[in-house]
Order: sequence, then structure tokens, then C-alpha cells
Amino acid sequence: SRGRSVGARRKIILHIGASKTGSSAIQRFLDLNVDALRRENIVVPDNDLALTGRACGNHVRIFRAWTENPVEGREALEAAMQAIFESVGDAATILLSAENLAAQKVAPSLFEGLVKNHDVAVILYIRRQDEFILSAWQQWAVKVQHDFLAWLIAATGSLGDWKTHLTNWERVIPREQITVRIFDRTRLENGDVIADFFKVLGLSTPFEAFAYPEKEANPSFDDAVMDLVGGNKAVFKDAHDNRFQEFIRDVTGDRYIKNSRESMLTAAQRLAIVNKYAASNLWVQKAYFKDQAGTLFAPIRERDYVRPEQRTMLRRQLGFIVAIVFGLYRGRRDAEKRRRDRRS
Repeated sequence: SRGRSVGARRKIILHIGASKTGSSAIQRFLDLNVDALRRENIVVPDNDLALTGRACGNHVRIFRAWTENPVEGREALEAAMQAIFESVGDAATILLSAENLAAQKVAPSLFEGLVKNHDVAVILYIRRQDEFILSAWQQWAVKVQHDFLAWLIAATGSLGDWKTHLTNWERVIPREQITVRIFDRTRLENGDVIADFFKVLGLSTPFEAFAYPEKEANPSFDDAVMDLVGGNKAVFKDAHDNRFQEFIRDVTGDRYIKNSRESMLTAAQRLAIVNKYAASNLWVQKAYFKDQAGTLFAPIRERDYVRPEQRTMLRRQLGFIVAIVFGLYRGRRDAEKRRRDRRS
């Protein structure tokens, strides 16, 4: 390529998620700071991994397509990286973010060619499995499943198996080039995943100089609300349909965002889930957290969670329905008032 020094290796940073570990917040931060990052010589491509469109920090869609046909996907990825480096120069670092890559079995194969001539660094956030599984239920499974417990039994033991995901990536990316961080406020830089990601990047500009997202990205909603519509095909097109959540926030604001202390499961049930991953978590700890005492994740404590009574859930559901009906009425009334004001 133009002006490339002999022996120089280009750099690519790949944030692979995992899902439900603050990826949306990180991507929103990248979206807000494309220009500031460019001044740090970090290039965030657009949705199509080019420099022609508006960068948003989220490359899930194109990687989803490429993993469906990994042979063509690998060639397309290499061509995209080549085009960017030719445009911005070899000294730049390309930053990609796609949380669907962590658990995607064929995803590492897309990078087999790139790692031969590039320094590819991987960043992965992991989460204690009981929290991860419950978040996955909220984000995807509740939209297509009716029975939470049936889904939970099927998911436990495989969903959130971090050893499996890491060993899959280690087939292509050397372990020393993989950074694993624990998604837990007590373990994150300043208790914040964005600040933590910023620290991993090792930028010279102070964190305070960058724009910070105003609202929480991709929040979970009250279990009582989601239970109303679980598995309803009239509401959800598929597991990735987020229109209902967007509707809730448009009409009710942040009123029905989930309280992190409330739990569908008891502490004993959570412990049973995590115990299914004991061997996997021990492997991760020995491989990536050698100096850490105790267990990989924080222990489960009874006092950390509250399980609402059934009548409390029912009262919230009725309150939610009333809030939605009134919110729609108020929105219609306000719209009519604006039309009258424009005519007068």
C-alpha cells in the first residue's frame, strides 16, 4: 500500500461484546466521538465498514451477513480493511464493534487472513451467568417464548459459557491479544463500562474531553410489563424486534425501566445457575485473571435481590396499561393543540 514502511503492521481493535454487557453504551459513545477518536488516530468505520457513510459505532448488521457466508465474508472484510488503510494511512487504528461476534462460532474465521499481517486486538466483556441469562431473556427470548422456566432450563449451561467463546477465538487470535473485562460496576473503571472501555483503549486525551451519552442505551424493562406481551407474535416480529420497547419509552419515559435489584429468581436459583458454569469460570479465571483471589465473579448474596409478590406484579401491569392509554390520549391531545396553534 501507499507509503507503508517495511515490517510495519497495521492495527485493528475488535470489540466483540458480549451482548448485554454494555455494548450499546460503548457504541453510542463511539458514535458521539467519531471525530475526537479520529484525532487520536482511531478510525471508526460506518455501518458498511467503509468511510462513505455516517459512522455509528455499531457493525452488528454487516458481520451478521458475513458470518452467514464466512468464505465470502472473510474476503469482504479484508477488502474493507485494505480500503480504509489506503485512505487513512497505515499509522491509524481501525476500531470495530459488534456484540454478536462473541458467541458466533464462525466469527473468528473471518479474521484468519487479517491476523497474518495485522495486529488484531480483541476486547470482550463477560458477565456472571445468572445476570447474563436474565438479560438475554429480556432482550430476545421473551419476544418469541411463552414459558420462561422452560427456556431457562434449556439455556442454562450453554448461554454465557465464556470458556467456549474464548477458546473459539483463541484458535485465531493469540491469548495475549485478547482483553477480557468483567461487566460488574464494582470491577469497572469508575463503575462505568464506557470509562472502562476508554481505559482499555489507552488514549492520551482525558476521558472528560469526550462526549458522553445522555441516556442509558438499550435498558431492560420491568418484568411485569414484559410478561404482558411475552411470545406475542402480534407485538414482536422476531427476537430482534425492539419496537415495543421503543414504544414504552416514547409513551412513559423511564418509568418502567427495570430496577436492578428486582429479580425473577431467588438467590438460591441464581446460585444453581452459576454452579453449572463452575468449571468454565475457573478456566477463564486461570487464563485471564491469574492474580485474582476468590471466584471469577462476585458471590451471590440474598440481600442483593428482591422478588416482587404476584399481586405487586399485577398492580404494576394494570398501572402500565393505564399509563399507556393516558399517554396515548395526552399525545393525541397535544398534537391537536399544536395543529390548532399553527392554524391560528
